[in-house]
Amino acid sequence: MKKIYLAIPLLILGCTEPNFNYPESEKKSLSYSAHGETINDPYLYMEDCQNLEVIEWANNQNEFTNNYLEGSEYNELYEQIKEAYSSEYYSMSFFDDESNFYYYNSGNSQHNKYIKKDSNEIILDPDTWSTDQTLNLANVSTSPDEKFLAYTVSDGGVDWRTIYVIDLETMEELATPVTEVKFSSIDWSQDSKGFYYNKYPKPEEKNRLCEPSLNAAIYYFDISTGKSSLFYGEQNPEENYSLSFVGEDNIPLIRVINGSEEENHYIIKKDDVWELATPKNVASFNYQDSDTEGLFFLTNFEAANYRLVKVLFTGEILEIIPEKALALKSVSILEDFIITNSINTDMNSFIEFYSKDGELLNHKIPNNIQGTFSSFSMHKEKLRFSVSNFINPTRYIDLDLDTLDYTIVWQDKVSNFNPSDYKKTFTYYESKDGTMVPLTYFHRKDLVIDAETPIFLYGYGGYNISIRPSFSRKYVGWLELGGIVAIANLRGGGELGKEWHNAGRLKEKQNVFDDFLYASKYLEASEIGNRKSTVISGRSNGGLLVGTSLVQNPNYFGATLPAVGVLDMLRFTEFTEGWGWRGDYGSPLLSKEDFDFNFDISPYHQLTEGECYSPTLVTTGRRDDRVVPSHSYKFTARIQEFQGCNNPVMLIDTVRAGHGSGGGAAMPKWKRIELFTSEQAFALKNLKKY
Repeated sequence: MKKIYLAIPLLILGCTEPNFNYPESEKKSLSYSAHGETINDPYLYMEDCQNLEVIEWANNQNEFTNNYLEGSEYNELYEQIKEAYSSEYYSMSFFDDESNFYYYNSGNSQHNKYIKKDSNEIILDPDTWSTDQTLNLANVSTSPDEKFLAYTVSDGGVDWRTIYVIDLETMEELATPVTEVKFSSIDWSQDSKGFYYNKYPKPEEKNRLCEPSLNAAIYYFDISTGKSSLFYGEQNPEENYSLSFVGEDNIPLIRVINGSEEENHYIIKKDDVWELATPKNVASFNYQDSDTEGLFFLTNFEAANYRLVKVLFTGEILEIIPEKALALKSVSILEDFIITNSINTDMNSFIEFYSKDGELLNHKIPNNIQGTFSSFSMHKEKLRFSVSNFINPTRYIDLDLDTLDYTIVWQDKVSNFNPSDYKKTFTYYESKDGTMVPLTYFHRKDLVIDAETPIFLYGYGGYNISIRPSFSRKYVGWLELGGIVAIANLRGGGELGKEWHNAGRLKEKQNVFDDFLYASKYLEASEIGNRKSTVISGRSNGGLLVGTSLVQNPNYFGATLPAVGVLDMLRFTEFTEGWGWRGDYGSPLLSKEDFDFNFDISPYHQLTEGECYSPTLVTTGRRDDRVVPSHSYKFTARIQEFQGCNNPVMLIDTVRAGHGSGGGAAMPKWKRIELFTSEQAFALKNLKKY
């Protein structure tokens, strides 16, 4: 099969081109103080999130980058990725007799349509809301009596949401939308007269995309009056909440979260008084279900790999399913049994069945169905679930637990990707300190792999988030053209339990960067590509991973793609949710100790003038109000200023797009296709042989 790099003429000549004439980045005499030190920051003004001067600069960077990317690499990848996104989609609810609504996409729509099943009437069609399809549907919630539908809209990908309500009998929209909603579900009252949601104070418009997200509260919206009233909150500026209702009496239960820290607690309302339902902020608790005796929680309380407990209404904690060697990631409490979903040693789901009393049952899932499982339910005496892995798109499966016979209810068919043409390899490799780290790589079976094969290496490594096997159509073009995709499960994630997370956060964060570098070293030593045929990629916390890997190993990789990254590790606390990232990063402007270790890993601050850095494409979303785009702006300006060789360093600032890229709430399909094409085309233009 033709290798990617053979399709790129004059590849080596990238190092001998004239210096790039980058758009000018103005330097200003700006600084700030921290712990008695003055930090000079000539690009500090780029933190003004709606500064017209900065927007013009970003527009110039976009034009410069787009001109550079024009060519055969872009065109060929674009057609492959576009085709991969053209498959038909049905949500699982379409196949559920008890569900009256479902999502559908013919493959030609930018967003999924929300449809009423009995009449096949389109209730919501986000494609029609704006000419560029950047008013995005985030989530929907139907009232218990199915008279009303509430849905949230993101304007250009921001975390801010607006809730609209439709009367499903008349199909008329209520006159009063609900605004200032963020990080919120829609929880209806049992009488269908209103719903609860998370509300934040309204910021000044000029600060809307960068002001710290503080003082959340739960409000109740009354359908009949169109007015909201405070239900709970405004007591601790750093708390955020999610609401559940327990039992037949619909007793309110609130999860209280402090930023992104895992440690949390629940409070429950008894006789109009809020009481603690779990220990307070000493572990992670995740509410699952209830019975007449108490509440079921998935927790790492006294169990680093998690367990299922029942907290009795008396306060006593009973263990239902104990901690085991594998990290328990989720449970499904069905009518007759409990299903546990752990991460196996090969990163696939490991499924077990238990009685309601915690006794291990003999049920199992056939060994030939592997990947990440979700959405368990019973359907006509069969177990229904969803499964996906790196080389098999999503399937909905009905399984007879007695015979282990199963039928595929629906499967995602990607027209230009045949799973049988692919193979994946799972292994462990040794990191710098001897720790064994999981790695999966996959490619076409007919690919001739050698030391020059192009590698797309992805990592995350943070916030106890686990990178599970799942199909991503963004990689189809890269794979079909003869590349390898590799996924490293770095420390800082949750794949191997809470201890794995702890080994990659705060003062231990360097372990994550070492793990990523040594994934590349392992592949190169195995003659699976080489460092110069490898592009490294990561998003958000993974953008930090890529940025730091770049500055700690200048001109090591063939290309680097830091996306929506946390790149200034001193000032991230000053914007939106940044104050809440202390669980992984600490608080550098408040703690000298945190300042010191963050300075050492901060991509923006560790850039060195005159150093030769690998070809780099920084990407961000102009309306990203989670990791604000100034991280990417400042980093781009400084690396362009400091670059000591002719390797390109460029920026794509996606207009009217937010933090995410995988789903429709952040950006429409056409923007995702363009973004993924641009990243991979940049890589192909720069990967080179020794």
